[in-house]
Amino acid sequence: MTKTNAIRLLLASATALSSVVVMTAPASAQTTVASIRGRVTDSAGAPVPGATVTLSSTGTSRAQTATSGANGTYILNGVRAGTYRIAVTGSDKGTFEQDIAVGVGQAATVDARLGTPATDTADATPDDGAGSQIVVTGSRLRETRTSEIATNISQEQIRVLPQTDRNFLSFAALAPGVRYKDSETDKGFSSGASPASQVNVFIDGVSLKNKLREGGVAGQQNSRGNPFGQLAVQEFRVITQNYKAEYEQAGAAVITAITKSGTNEFHGEIFGQYTDRSLTQKSYLDKRDGNAKPAFERKQYGASLGGPIIKDKLFFFMAYEGNDQDRAFNVKSNGSPEAINEFEQFSGRRISDFEGAFVSPFRSDFYFGKLTLTPNENQTFDLSYSRREETDVQGFRDNVSYEYAENKINVVDTYQFKWTYDDDSVVNEFSANYLNYTFNPVAINPGLPAYDYQGVILFGGKDSTRREVQQSYNFRNDLTYTGFSGHAIKFGARVEFTDISFDNQAYIQPRYYFRREPNNNLNFAFPAEARLGLGSGLIQSSNTQLGFYIQDDWDVTERLQLNLGLRWDHESNGFNNKYRTPAAAAAALRALPTTSYFNAEDYISDGNDRSPFKGAFAPRLGFSWDVKGDRSTVVFGGAGRYYDRNNFNNTVDELSRTINPIGLFRFSADGLPRDGQPTVAWNSSYLTRDGLLALVNANPDVGLPELFAVKNNAKPPVNDQFSLGVRQRIGIFETSLTASYQRGRNGYTNLFATRNGGGFGSCCDATSLAAVRAAGYSNVLIGYDGLDTRYKALYFTLDKNYTKQSGWGLNVAYTLSKSEKNGGDLFSLDAPTPDSYGWRASPGDERHRLVLSGIVDLPLGFQFSTLTTLGSGEAYAVTDGTNGASSGLNDFTARYPKKNCIKGVFAFCEVNMTLAKTFPLFGKNDQVNFAVDVLNVFNNKNFSGFDGFFNNSINPATGQIIDPLDPADGRYAANLMTLPRRIQFRVGYRF
Repeated sequence: MTKTNAIRLLLASATALSSVVVMTAPASAQTTVASIRGRVTDSAGAPVPGATVTLSSTGTSRAQTATSGANGTYILNGVRAGTYRIAVTGSDKGTFEQDIAVGVGQAATVDARLGTPATDTADATPDDGAGSQIVVTGSRLRETRTSEIATNISQEQIRVLPQTDRNFLSFAALAPGVRYKDSETDKGFSSGASPASQVNVFIDGVSLKNKLREGGVAGQQNSRGNPFGQLAVQEFRVITQNYKAEYEQAGAAVITAITKSGTNEFHGEIFGQYTDRSLTQKSYLDKRDGNAKPAFERKQYGASLGGPIIKDKLFFFMAYEGNDQDRAFNVKSNGSPEAINEFEQFSGRRISDFEGAFVSPFRSDFYFGKLTLTPNENQTFDLSYSRREETDVQGFRDNVSYEYAENKINVVDTYQFKWTYDDDSVVNEFSANYLNYTFNPVAINPGLPAYDYQGVILFGGKDSTRREVQQSYNFRNDLTYTGFSGHAIKFGARVEFTDISFDNQAYIQPRYYFRREPNNNLNFAFPAEARLGLGSGLIQSSNTQLGFYIQDDWDVTERLQLNLGLRWDHESNGFNNKYRTPAAAAAALRALPTTSYFNAEDYISDGNDRSPFKGAFAPRLGFSWDVKGDRSTVVFGGAGRYYDRNNFNNTVDELSRTINPIGLFRFSADGLPRDGQPTVAWNSSYLTRDGLLALVNANPDVGLPELFAVKNNAKPPVNDQFSLGVRQRIGIFETSLTASYQRGRNGYTNLFATRNGGGFGSCCDATSLAAVRAAGYSNVLIGYDGLDTRYKALYFTLDKNYTKQSGWGLNVAYTLSKSEKNGGDLFSLDAPTPDSYGWRASPGDERHRLVLSGIVDLPLGFQFSTLTTLGSGEAYAVTDGTNGASSGLNDFTARYPKKNCIKGVFAFCEVNMTLAKTFPLFGKNDQVNFAVDVLNVFNNKNFSGFDGFFNNSINPATGQIIDPLDPADGRYAANLMTLPRRIQFRVGYRF
């Protein structure tokens, strides 16, 4: 779809949806807003019907009103996160007022008892006599009556708690069951046993879903940047489970964040933070390997300003953040002395030519602007724009040389228009937004072949480059109607047009693979294999997504609430639906034997055999039961189905390798077959691109590409979730205990279709390969929607949120879990099918994880805060490669690192602390803040990179690893999950 056509569709859809809005008078979803409900009673506890409830924003003076029903209950929907005064007037029954803070997406309760003080608020200060005014100076509302398993992260936590680099997603780890990956070159979060691609992040309702490839969030995969400027984020909510029907395209956790807006007063902020090499300890691995202390510097800075353009009517907010990082990574081969000697002997290069510390520069700029118009008490208009642009030279360290690096260019633009209408029983939210995401990694040394001496060094130029563009045009309308007593009925629709441009120049330069396999007579004298792209082409694809839902939050009684929802989603082109299988590919597929998991006709399409999946119905049920009626003890739970979608990258090989086939060349000393595959006797003339092309021209049977085929009736991934829990108020603390079970299905992976023994032997069958080669391919890989996950967990939380009145806050999140999966990832080639792998630990599986955060005010205006994470250690995989790298019959063993932290209690420990001092500069309304962060205070060594492929160290008689891995001393660790102890300085000015 062209931009012009998309714009026309946008205007047409906007017109149509606006017409629906006018006719049906709808209301808003809770992706960005909250709801407040409660009961108005008199001094004797009797319900007060007809009372007027007014909610007034302290920042903009905008007011919302509701009227209590016959039983005294009221509902206020479409409430934006912020601070308010709620006032209740009940004729001669008196009045009630309370200052409150509302979190994003909350379903909060405020009961008003006219004429007497609130019994559960210590700050209540009543006047004498019935009918008097009750004024309560409250704080952030507690959320007890909800079936969602959710954690709200406040502005105070975002601003005060220590963190490494201002990525607001890092605070998602404060929610049980959620893991944040704080790598120096790759950041993101995941939940349960699901991969990171199954999460979703909403900013003001705009989905940042990455539809191109893994990572879940646009621009977050393989990036050390931040998905959105933290300075522009007001607060956010992490919903781990039981999220309602208005949330789409996620099978795991959802994050919904809102941005800051201008108010009737001018407010601004300037900040800077800094750390460098001199403030950082030398890492354990650098000491172990004898490396010099690498270069390191991180500078982050920014400013924001917001205020009125027309008081009470028109407001603005704008923000900028810069992020400059220079970090050196050490290139040092971990090959054995024998392998290194062999490499130097045959390559003519010395390993010292590549080793050393090399700087990886990263630069990022983020811009945000927002206008908010409130022409009257019933309407709000928002118009916003954001841009994130970054460059990042990475892709080298350890056995990968600097010359193989690439510059990963990320650009993400978002535009949004939103119109909100609300009155006594109706709220409407219409939004139109556009997202443009460009991912463009380019080699820093283009034109050079890549030489991969496996286990020793990879050098030369990056073999591939690509430019991927995702453009999404999204129109959404959500409504809630509260005119029926006890019901908040929501329904909504969304349509999204997605255009994808995929220019993947895979193996534009040849890559040579050198292996040492004595059993196959292979050494470093010549490459075992080579890959080369034999074509070129641009793929463009379009997809239309529709989504409809209905949700009823039903107060069955004053104590029991049911959350009943149903969602249906549809994609017009989820699996390259109009693809036509080339005749040669169809012949290759039909030449293969039918097995229990493969039938050629399931993979051959004439352009009409792949109907869009129509069964994505997702029922969702939740409940909360207030046991005593005072919200001190609430039992809650839920069950639901959650459909996600496949990334474009999962299935693009079927088409991309048709227009850009990847030639796979196998070499040997004698030209005899290896692992059932034919080889070519090695000649040094093949060590260039021209030499390989000449080989293809001279012998068309050489360098044949692999054939990828997508299953015609493949289904999108789906996750079924079940939970049961209890929330308990214990004095000033809110606690919860939740049991969770999640079962994921339909994950996409690739399998060999050319196995021996009727499909369950090794790869590959000589007869099948001969038939495939006769059709012009070297092998066949088939797509299969058979990746499954399962997750069992127990969550415990204890919260006492920080308030200025109390001067302290504490939040505890503990997760006891077990996550499992079958199969591999996008390729499951070590067994015939994913089920053949059996259930095994998912990557990152960890039995225990404890996250502690706290804020406390100290004398003399100082403030102390901490964010501490303790874990029992993530699972890692050891692969028994005795059968050979390409046999397709290798076994996995799941292992866990030894607990080398806090005297053997934990395997992962990271304690971060901050000491801050705030004082006024010109008056009480402006503040200067100085802070010192000490990150990884105890310099804990949190090892990673134990996953390994071992083909010479397994005893064939016992199956045991001859040289046992001992992660406790880091001998086998490739990386550290956290940087060593370091100090970071922060300074800021707010007014």
